[in-house]
Amino acid sequence: MLARLKTNFYLAMISLVGLIITICVTPYAFYRLATGNVWVGVADLIMVFVSISCVIFAWRTGNTKAPGQVMAIVFCVGAIFVCINLGVDGLFWVYPFIVFIFFLVSPLKALLLLLVSVSVLVGYSIVYPGQIFSTPFQLVSFTVTSVVTSLFAYMFAYRTLTQREALKLLATTDSLTGAANRRTLDEALVMAITHKQKTGTEFGLMLLDLDYFKQVNDNYGHKAGDTVLIDLVPVLKQMVRQRDTVFRFGGEEFVVLLADLKQTDLQKLAEKIRLAVNEHLILPDGKKLTTSIGVAILQQDESWESWLHRADMALYQAKNQGRNQVVCG
Repeated sequence: MLARLKTNFYLAMISLVGLIITICVTPYAFYRLATGNVWVGVADLIMVFVSISCVIFAWRTGNTKAPGQVMAIVFCVGAIFVCINLGVDGLFWVYPFIVFIFFLVSPLKALLLLLVSVSVLVGYSIVYPGQIFSTPFQLVSFTVTSVVTSLFAYMFAYRTLTQREALKLLATTDSLTGAANRRTLDEALVMAITHKQKTGTEFGLMLLDLDYFKQVNDNYGHKAGDTVLIDLVPVLKQMVRQRDTVFRFGGEEFVVLLADLKQTDLQKLAEKIRLAVNEHLILPDGKKLTTSIGVAILQQDESWESWLHRADMALYQAKNQGRNQVVCG
């Protein structure tokens, strides 16, 4: 449980917001019901119920986007309803909701939801003066403070989001080639096995190695070798589908993970990639590079280590048989 909270930011935020709402709003709901303010009490309980339901849904499915959006919308509607019924006393709940919503949805969606909510409250106050705000000054003060708070919360949330995405990119991407890194590969293989067990989807693996790459570094320099590796990744990505992933396995070895692909199609695609590499990767003196490829289809109840090992053995066989060929493991 703690591991999921540490690795899934939005799951942690949804859980935290749900816990706070449940602990803080529930007593108010029963107080409203006990004092005869039934509609506000019911609205509070609805927000608590929705929060708990969304948290449970997020934990069970791993889907945090839909629950976050539902919670954000319900909170905004609930805040409007409470403010209309309680007047100035209800406005105090608007400010914590401003913070909560930025933890539940993207910064832009949160800002738009809040601006719409404030506009509804302001519009209602203009049509029905005195029901929420006792004076025009209160209306102006609330409008200014809520909008300013929303804008600053947006800037903070947007900055946090961009930093988190940058850190994720650094942690999951090979800095030289832009391909996914080895750490990401291990996680992707585990996910592929889990997906196959649940849905029966076929997964294929290609492990390819540039032939005689050491000679490239020796004869042309490491800069030329780096350029070859950088140029290889776009070639691979152009040959596969957008949902397939290219990983740098290490050195001049790369892995391609493909979903929903049969054995014969995997071999045909590997052969096309072999020809594409020979066509597009050219050394400074005009010589062309070749690649050896080992392919393997994920077997039922197979571990990812065994699956990767079969692809590695197929690659080893391809290189022993003369290189520049595809071998199925």
